[in-house]
Amino acid sequence: MANQFLVKETMAAMQGLSAAEITALQNGTYEGVQLLGYYEKGDTPAPIIYYLAPTTPDPGPDDGGSVITVSGVKLVHEFCDRVDVSYFGAIGGVADCLERINRAIAYAESSNVNIVEVSQNVLLSLPVSYDAFGIIMKSHVYLELNATIAIRANDYERYAIILFSNVTDSGVFGRGRIVGDIETHTGTLGEWGNGINISDGCKDISVQDITIEQCWGDGIWVGGARTATNASSNISVNHIIVDKNGRQGITVTKGSNISISKSTISNTGTIKGKLPMDGIDIEPNENNRVSNVNIYDNTFLNNVGHDFETNCMQPNTEIKNVNFYNNTILSNSEKASIVSALIKVNAERFKEDMVVKNINIKNNHLSFETKETHKITTFIYCYGSAKLIDISSNTFATSLDITSIKLDTVFDVVIASNFSWRSFHFVLCQTEVQGLTVHANTVDTLMHAMVSAGNSSRIKVYSNTINKQIGTSVMAYNYSNCSDLFIYNNSSSNLSMGFFSNSGMLSNCIVKGNVINNFNSSGRANGPCIYVTGVAASTNIVIEDNTILQSANALSVGIRASLSLSETYIKNNILIGQFAQRISNETGASVKVLDQNITLEANNSEIGLVKKSVGVAGSASPLPGTVADSVANTLPEVVANLNTLIDKYNDLRNLTSEIRGSLNAKLIADRASGQQA
Repeated sequence: MANQFLVKETMAAMQGLSAAEITALQNGTYEGVQLLGYYEKGDTPAPIIYYLAPTTPDPGPDDGGSVITVSGVKLVHEFCDRVDVSYFGAIGGVADCLERINRAIAYAESSNVNIVEVSQNVLLSLPVSYDAFGIIMKSHVYLELNATIAIRANDYERYAIILFSNVTDSGVFGRGRIVGDIETHTGTLGEWGNGINISDGCKDISVQDITIEQCWGDGIWVGGARTATNASSNISVNHIIVDKNGRQGITVTKGSNISISKSTISNTGTIKGKLPMDGIDIEPNENNRVSNVNIYDNTFLNNVGHDFETNCMQPNTEIKNVNFYNNTILSNSEKASIVSALIKVNAERFKEDMVVKNINIKNNHLSFETKETHKITTFIYCYGSAKLIDISSNTFATSLDITSIKLDTVFDVVIASNFSWRSFHFVLCQTEVQGLTVHANTVDTLMHAMVSAGNSSRIKVYSNTINKQIGTSVMAYNYSNCSDLFIYNNSSSNLSMGFFSNSGMLSNCIVKGNVINNFNSSGRANGPCIYVTGVAASTNIVIEDNTILQSANALSVGIRASLSLSETYIKNNILIGQFAQRISNETGASVKVLDQNITLEANNSEIGLVKKSVGVAGSASPLPGTVADSVANTLPEVVANLNTLIDKYNDLRNLTSEIRGSLNAKLIADRASGQQA
């Protein structure tokens, strides 16, 4: 009978070996025991063999899986590469299922087994403790989850179904699910019942392919103690689903080198939600730092809070180097009452120990639609001393009258190459924005202003395009106390109201090189197209090199200056079409309207007709310095160039007619001679 095995169908049967069977094992009659299942035959992935252990060295205590004590002897099985938790008795809802899973993980760590698998659904009872930690992960061990890990209902304020703490080279992957108890939770206090906690001291942790849903708090929490040390690093979350969790989809309070990619974060806060109910929230606690975070290729669906937020509001905290790119945000339901944006970048105003900087929001698609009364006013809201923000190459899609980007007390912001289907404001600077560049953006339909600014400085608006304007919109609007405002090389079509308007104190402003096509297509007495007015001595304003094409029979003013302006110049502009007034220089405006401005009447019948602006009140003094010499020559030169071009065009047209006549004559002659059919 050598090399044969005793066969037992269940663990209980093996634990009940008779004295004769044990003797047969000891004398070599049987090589070992073949176990066909744990609680019943076939409930483990495959039969396994246990061998009689030598008395020395001692294989260790009975762990219910790799070492089994039977009547004073020990049977052992060595798992290679992977171990299924069912071999440790973690099947279904057995009372000590959690303990059995943790035994399997502890065995894997001590035996250099890399993978612990959950292939059957399990139901866990979390321990009664302050933190209520569930599955405790170990270094160099990965949990392969191909079934569902659920928890029994509890009333705990906090828990973690899976915990990583001071762990290196570990993770969770597979096709399975982690399911919390939000629908059956019996308590009302707390908001920290999480699916996965990645706490202090972790490195090289990955979460991949699984689903985490219905947790009392967050789907995933990455954080630690309220210190600046021992933060986790190199955390990867990839291709997962985070759905219907109560407080957050994913929270990061502490850590560095974190990536969240190719995942779906949805319906946060829709069941017993607790604020903030964000899809992803970076929110360091006191003394915490978060840096080098990449969030990309994700989909956000109908989260009740912000879909993405950085929130630095506690003492001695920092968020830096965050890249949010290639994501899709789709929302068609109402947000929480305090939520006004899909994306929020937030720091406490003028607090030097609360730092948010180097935030990049690029190549994302943001869509918001709802038939309900909504509180969303903007797609992206940046607030409170955040600095070095880049918002580029995003698409904003909505049929609602909401602002694309709202800024308040932020510094050094670039907004470039974005496309908006419809915007109330494209960029609204509420107050104290210092250092803003808005360039190469396109708005298909604009309700109010491409850039609307108040109490702000160092703003550049250039190379932007407005396709269609409805309502009372303009390319740029200063409503209160702006300085160093530069608007140049923009283009707009079918504007019904105006291009630039100023109704507050303005200093150091240049409006240059812009092209306004088919202005005032409605034919109403709208406008003016470019309007500067002085409040409390606005000064140093230049309107030059702009081209305004007025639609026929329009009643607008082309360029209007009024009230308390000083050192203001209007020069080198071209106005084409019919205007109620081309350039209006009203009482009280000390404006230099220079003769090199050109106006062309619409449908001119007289070839080469170019007229100077006439009947314009105000000073005709030239710009200071050396500009005076070029000013005197500008208009004659432009006129000569235009007339030369017209002459060349006429010559070309005559030559074309001559060639056409010669060709027709040759064709007729050829046909007559039979050379061409």
